[in-house]
Amino acid sequence: MSSFSIRLVALVLVALCGPQGKARAGDLEDCNGAVADRIEPACTAIINNASRQADDRLKAYVSRSRWFANRSRLDAATADAEAALQLNPQSIAALLVRGYARQRAGNFDAALADFNRAVELDPKNAVVFAARGGMRNEQKAWAEALADFNQSIVLRQDIAATYVGRGLAYAETGQLDAALADLNTAISINSNVSNAFFWRGQIYRRKGDADRAIDDFSRAIAQGPPIDRAPYFARAEVFSAKGDYARAIADFDKVLSIAPDDRTAQQQRQSAIAMQTELAKVRGNPPAAGVPRTAVVAPIAPQAAQSPTGSTAAQLVEARQFMAQKKFADVVSRLNPVLAADPANESALRLRAVALMALSRFAESRADMDAMLRLKPNDSDMLALRAVVSIAMRQLDSARANIDSALALNPDNAVAYLARGMADRISGKYQEAVADLDRAISLNPKDSAAHAERGQSYMSLNRLDKALVDFDEALVLNPANDAARAARGLSLLLKGNTAEGLVDVKNALDRNPANQTAELGQGLAMLVSGQYDRSIVALNQLVGKNLAFDSFARLLRARAYLAKKDTANAMADLNLVLGTHPNDADALRLRGITLSAMHEYDKALDDLSKAIAQRETVEGYFARAKIYEAQNNIDKATDDFRRATQLAATSVFDALAQAASKQKVQQLSKRIPCGSLAAKAPSEGTCL
Repeated sequence: MSSFSIRLVALVLVALCGPQGKARAGDLEDCNGAVADRIEPACTAIINNASRQADDRLKAYVSRSRWFANRSRLDAATADAEAALQLNPQSIAALLVRGYARQRAGNFDAALADFNRAVELDPKNAVVFAARGGMRNEQKAWAEALADFNQSIVLRQDIAATYVGRGLAYAETGQLDAALADLNTAISINSNVSNAFFWRGQIYRRKGDADRAIDDFSRAIAQGPPIDRAPYFARAEVFSAKGDYARAIADFDKVLSIAPDDRTAQQQRQSAIAMQTELAKVRGNPPAAGVPRTAVVAPIAPQAAQSPTGSTAAQLVEARQFMAQKKFADVVSRLNPVLAADPANESALRLRAVALMALSRFAESRADMDAMLRLKPNDSDMLALRAVVSIAMRQLDSARANIDSALALNPDNAVAYLARGMADRISGKYQEAVADLDRAISLNPKDSAAHAERGQSYMSLNRLDKALVDFDEALVLNPANDAARAARGLSLLLKGNTAEGLVDVKNALDRNPANQTAELGQGLAMLVSGQYDRSIVALNQLVGKNLAFDSFARLLRARAYLAKKDTANAMADLNLVLGTHPNDADALRLRGITLSAMHEYDKALDDLSKAIAQRETVEGYFARAKIYEAQNNIDKATDDFRRATQLAATSVFDALAQAASKQKVQQLSKRIPCGSLAAKAPSEGTCL
């Protein structure tokens, strides 16, 4: 049985049968806890105590059964599960753990019977479908597996292992893009699921993207159990294909340290050694010695040039070449020995600071900048760059001090204006941000980052058409600007261009699953497609984690809660946003809509009128008209519905409200007799 199937079923079992909370201190808590050494003796003590309640003994049998199964003591696991079923023949947890033990023993028919019985007893339980899907993957019954995973996801959208399981089924049926999308979703839900990285690495490998495959196999190694040899073996094969035989041999050695009798690994290791030797003969270099099998393989870092042997000047030239090629890790590797020998080398400090910033190693980058500024305290460019790094570290006061100093030294410092625009955008000062970014772009029109930042400021001002122009320009200047790509996708989604927007969001997430703008886009796409629970799960990953996105993420989450008729949670998010930004028109409008759903019409009208006074939107007029209609104030309702049909829709929410407004106008035209209202729109042929 594959390690993937074992761990998939184990993960879904934990979702159902995991720690039960603090029902009682002592043995029951330890039996159902997470400390492995305490589980078996605590569960045994409960099982052997005839005075314990039947429910306690049932939980103890299930927990000990799972403990036995995870240690390959399958007969004992089955016996405990059957004892649990004697106590309660309808225990879902006991059926699943017995099915798991039977599956691991290769008794698939009996395992399927257990999973089928669990489905029959609880057809609304996402976990049982995921468990059965995992077993069907093991049987290579891909169509049936996909059906189970689909049903599990319909019931619950927050189980990462289910997306991994479906991703595997998609991959095995040749649907690589669908597989990649599911694996990205799994990682966005839980970035600690090692199998998601392993299988995504396999997808990248099949797509011919060796570097991404290696990165994902390395992540799987870092997060998976030490005895899992599959990611080492997969990474070794990719290294061999790239001709990096030294690293391939090291990984094959790691596989053989876990499984010394693995004949395939032995053969491939010998093949890699032979090819390395032959290449060494051709190139005139001695072959690198294989890593001893008992050695610990270090985490893989981007491959750098060999240690420098030439002059400092030559090393700096090579570092600049790497910088031009955007090989930032190689820049750092080249400059480390230079700065070790001469910590005051200004050129090396400047280059390494920028390379570290590009690698998002902000604390290290700022340390180099500080060293540089001690040497040249009036370096305006370095002060501006330090401000950018401080903004990335969310230290806005420090950033603003650096910006002021940089502009005092050079009033035409484009990077300083960019930094101030970034700080203003994060602080919610969008008009000020646009003004500073206009200045930055006038000084340096080829700065992709400045266009991306201005686009995001326009997006926050709901000027989506202008935002898209900036994002397009940013990507023309730098096709690798993922911030611009993700923000363009988000803007397109806000405009209702779902298909086009999702392409950008997906591409940005493929390159960086932690891209928060793209994650926002993903949450928005789920929201507008009616996947409210899944949208909430996605947005939960963003709320409270980034000042620049927090308000927007809360507004989207409030919409999802409102769609689920959960007005309490919607109001909690909206009040938090308005507590920080009392005049936020979007938050006022949405709170007005929420208050209307709660029938608090006076408060709702107050919020909606304030929002409309700041910025007219189709959605705002439609929401206010609905309240007037509920209050039987037909004249005011008519005016607002009409205004909602006349305004240009600027978002997907406006578009939905406008369609509804047009229907309302048609309905009201049949209810209101012609009279004094007829003069309002004589060309329409109705009283409205």
